[in-house]
Amino acid sequence: MGEWPPIACTLTAADLRDRQGAWAKLLGSGLVDRDCVAGGIRLHAARGAGAALVELIDLERECCAWIQFNVTHDPIAGEVDVLLIAEGEGEEVLAGMFVFG
Repeated sequence: MGEWPPIACTLTAADLRDRQGAWAKLLGSGLVDRDCVAGGIRLHAARGAGAALVELIDLERECCAWIQFNVTHDPIAGEVDVLLIAEGEGEEVLAGMFVFG
Protein backbone atom coordinates (compact mmCIF):
# COMPACT_ATOMS: atom_id res chain seq x y z
CA MET A 1 0.00 0.00 0.00
CA GLY A 2 1.23 3.50 -0.80
CA GLU A 3 2.37 5.97 1.79
CA TRP A 4 -0.36 8.15 3.28
CA PRO A 5 0.13 11.91 3.69
CA PRO A 6 0.82 13.19 7.21
CA ILE A 7 -2.16 14.06 9.41
CA ALA A 8 -2.45 17.81 8.95
CA CYS A 9 -5.10 20.42 8.23
CA THR A 10 -4.24 23.36 5.98
CA LEU A 11 -6.98 25.69 7.29
CA THR A 12 -6.21 28.87 9.20
CA ALA A 13 -7.43 29.03 12.81
CA ALA A 14 -10.37 31.27 11.78
CA ASP A 15 -11.32 28.99 8.87
CA LEU A 16 -11.09 25.95 11.16
CA ARG A 17 -13.52 27.56 13.63
CA ASP A 18 -15.93 28.32 10.77
CA ARG A 19 -15.65 24.75 9.44
CA GLN A 20 -16.21 23.26 12.89
CA GLY A 21 -19.31 25.44 13.22
CA ALA A 22 -20.64 24.20 9.88
CA TRP A 23 -20.06 20.58 10.91
CA ALA A 24 -21.70 21.16 14.31
CA LYS A 25 -24.77 22.66 12.63
CA LEU A 26 -25.09 19.79 10.14
CA LEU A 27 -24.40 17.03 12.67
CA GLY A 28 -26.74 18.66 15.17
CA SER A 29 -29.60 18.73 12.66
CA GLY A 30 -30.54 15.15 13.39
CA LEU A 31 -30.36 14.38 9.66
CA VAL A 32 -26.86 12.85 9.69
CA ASP A 33 -25.99 9.60 11.46
CA ARG A 34 -22.38 8.84 12.45
CA ASP A 35 -20.83 5.43 13.00
CA CYS A 36 -17.32 4.23 13.69
CA VAL A 37 -16.20 1.63 11.13
CA ALA A 38 -12.93 -0.20 10.60
CA GLY A 39 -10.43 2.45 9.55
CA GLY A 40 -12.62 5.48 10.11
CA ILE A 41 -16.12 6.94 10.14
CA ARG A 42 -19.31 6.48 8.14
CA LEU A 43 -21.69 9.40 7.78
CA HIS A 44 -25.22 8.88 6.47
CA ALA A 45 -27.31 11.89 5.45
CA ALA A 46 -31.08 11.58 5.19
CA ARG A 47 -33.07 13.35 2.51
CA GLY A 48 -32.61 17.08 2.88
CA ALA A 49 -29.07 16.93 4.26
CA GLY A 50 -27.22 15.16 1.44
CA ALA A 51 -26.22 18.30 -0.47
CA ALA A 52 -24.88 19.97 2.68
CA LEU A 53 -22.90 16.86 3.57
CA VAL A 54 -21.37 16.60 0.10
CA GLU A 55 -20.50 20.32 0.17
CA LEU A 56 -18.63 19.93 3.47
CA ILE A 57 -16.89 16.77 2.26
CA ASP A 58 -15.70 18.61 -0.86
CA LEU A 59 -14.22 21.30 1.38
CA GLU A 60 -12.56 18.68 3.58
CA ARG A 61 -10.93 17.09 0.52
CA GLU A 62 -9.11 20.39 -0.04
CA CYS A 63 -7.63 20.72 3.45
CA CYS A 64 -7.26 17.15 4.72
CA ALA A 65 -5.30 15.12 2.17
CA TRP A 66 -4.71 12.42 4.80
CA ILE A 67 -8.36 11.30 4.63
CA GLN A 68 -9.72 8.99 1.93
CA PHE A 69 -13.31 9.89 1.01
CA ASN A 70 -15.86 7.59 -0.62
CA VAL A 71 -19.21 9.25 -1.39
CA THR A 72 -22.27 7.23 -2.44
CA HIS A 73 -25.53 8.88 -3.56
CA ASP A 74 -28.95 7.24 -3.57
CA PRO A 75 -30.83 9.47 -6.04
CA ILE A 76 -34.17 7.78 -5.43
CA ALA A 77 -34.13 8.06 -1.64
CA GLY A 78 -32.19 11.34 -1.69
CA GLU A 79 -29.70 9.96 0.82
CA VAL A 80 -25.90 10.17 0.87
CA ASP A 81 -23.34 7.90 2.53
CA VAL A 82 -19.76 9.00 3.08
CA LEU A 83 -16.96 6.75 4.25
CA LEU A 84 -13.95 8.59 5.67
CA ILE A 85 -10.90 6.36 6.07
CA ALA A 86 -7.44 7.10 7.41
CA GLU A 87 -4.47 4.93 8.22
CA GLY A 88 -2.78 4.52 11.60
CA GLU A 89 -3.44 7.33 14.05
CA GLY A 90 -5.71 8.93 11.47
CA GLU A 91 -8.53 6.59 12.46
CA GLU A 92 -8.47 7.95 16.02
CA VAL A 93 -8.27 11.54 14.77
CA LEU A 94 -11.36 10.96 12.60
CA ALA A 95 -13.24 9.57 15.58
CA GLY A 96 -12.38 12.71 17.52
CA MET A 97 -13.50 14.93 14.66
CA PHE A 98 -16.85 13.31 13.89
CA VAL A 99 -18.03 11.21 16.83
CA PHE A 100 -19.00 13.09 19.94
CA GLY A 101 -19.71 11.44 23.30
